[in-house]
Amino acid sequence: MIQIPNSMIQPPKKDPRFLLYSHDSFGLGHLRRTLTLSEGLLERFPQAELLVVTGSPCASLFAIPARAGLVKLPSVTKNDDGSYVPRTLGTSLERLRRIRKGLLLESFRAFRPDLIIVDHKVIGWSGEAVELLEAARAEGVRTLLGIRDIIDSSEAVAQEWDDDKSRWALAEGYDRVCVYGAPEVFDPSIEYPIPSELSERVEFTGYVATQKNSPHRHPVPAMRPRVLVTMGGGEDGARRLNIYLEGIERQKAPWDTVLVSGPLLNDSEACRIWRRARMIGNVEVRRFYSDMPRLMSECDAVVSMAGYNTCTEIMQSGKPWVLLPRTHPRMEQAIRAERLSRLGLAVQLPDPTPDDLRIAVQAALDRVQMPTDPIPSLDGVQRVCAIAADLLGMRIALPKAARERTTQEVVS
Repeated sequence: MIQIPNSMIQPPKKDPRFLLYSHDSFGLGHLRRTLTLSEGLLERFPQAELLVVTGSPCASLFAIPARAGLVKLPSVTKNDDGSYVPRTLGTSLERLRRIRKGLLLESFRAFRPDLIIVDHKVIGWSGEAVELLEAARAEGVRTLLGIRDIIDSSEAVAQEWDDDKSRWALAEGYDRVCVYGAPEVFDPSIEYPIPSELSERVEFTGYVATQKNSPHRHPVPAMRPRVLVTMGGGEDGARRLNIYLEGIERQKAPWDTVLVSGPLLNDSEACRIWRRARMIGNVEVRRFYSDMPRLMSECDAVVSMAGYNTCTEIMQSGKPWVLLPRTHPRMEQAIRAERLSRLGLAVQLPDPTPDDLRIAVQAALDRVQMPTDPIPSLDGVQRVCAIAADLLGMRIALPKAARERTTQEVVS
């Protein structure tokens, strides 16, 4: 366990400051998870202030909680071979990295947080968070790394962590490492090369789920079933959307469709999909919807990729689902879809034909809902808040379900 001299540890405060950093390059997952944690922290620490530092190009699409601020880093994306490139800023990648690193470090110095929470990337994008972690260590500021349940294949993770800066960060840069998932789905301590000095600081929190809204069901019980088709950010969702639409073109579906193409789908593809859906009929197309849990509550089955947030929200909704995982640029979604399918929670179709997908959707509607017994824990927000309080020398009450799960883990 990392030991920081008592003289360097900041005393407990009634009004702690949290800095949440997410590098964000591809999709919406990191930003959405960060905002979900932000809302939970501000709810459980009523006098806290919070600063989100993100590289997401969609940061302005989501509501920022009260008592929270946002710093937008210039965005990057990935090209066809998986390499990072500037998304919009007309500059070199190296200059972009220096700009981002400077903004991140200056945000830390100006905001003076008591706890830093880093999402997913051990040292940030292109190592931009190393100086942030070093400054936090020098000033006795607490640090927490939160990683999603599945990062990538074991080989890819081993390669990503195999450099001096990442090894230092894993060994010395973080007070605690939270796995936003459940070991029955995927256990990184078994599947990934977790350094021995890190293992005692790793804790499963359960999945980080948004606050569940009250259901909004159809006002007329006799209405046709509705299927939600969502591709997350949409940057690489066009092919799957077209496969779905082709399936209901070939044979008219006895259900209606709400299709959320995603804000990052390029404009020309979005227009083509909208025109195709209009010709089919019974397909409502939305480019973006900020409250996906509510939309899921209003539908009867879900077709989606296998991103972290979408899978978490579908588990929370209890709706039957069909997963269309991607395998590029990471194997994350394919692994998650396979593990959830193995538990009987979802049907996965890695490379379906239009007919395969239409048949799978009808089968999902016939199931009405997915099994409830093996659903993994969804109390990640509460447990992260409890860990944050512990790191800051504070105490907050855990919800009953989270307390019971913690007690069971200690006993086992």
